[in-house]
Amino acid sequence: MKKAALILFGVLVALAAGMMYGVWRASQEPVTHTPGPLETARVQLHAEIEEAKKTEAAAEKQDWDSPDRLRALIQGHEQRIDKLKDNKEAAEIVAYDRDAVDRLEKRIAQIAEEEAAKAEAAKEAAQEAAREARAAAQQVQEP
Repeated sequence: MKKAALILFGVLVALAAGMMYGVWRASQEPVTHTPGPLETARVQLHAEIEEAKKTEAAAEKQDWDSPDRLRALIQGHEQRIDKLKDNKEAAEIVAYDRDAVDRLEKRIAQIAEEEAAKAEAAKEAAQEAAREARAAAQQVQEP
């Protein structure tokens, strides 16, 4: 009886050791499965989004000082928002477009402020030049 118990115990230890070795070996091997179509499409879409962001950033950089061109970019973003607003999978694109619209509107406002400041500075410079011309004319007439 002791002999049978020892043999049974040895077999159980061997099975446990075999199972532990199998688990250890499986944890050491890399997972090699081919991605499914959904995963592949998601990775491709993300790559396309990143490429579009780079392209749009270059366009913004080129048109950064033109309010009319920035408005055209805003219209493009708004059209894409309207097209994708009901698509839950496109939430990242819609969020990017909303941020871009906000950024471009701030830039247009900044350009308008700069132009107003330049116009005010030019007006003040013209007034100062007129004052100096009057002062010079008065000095010429007095002697």
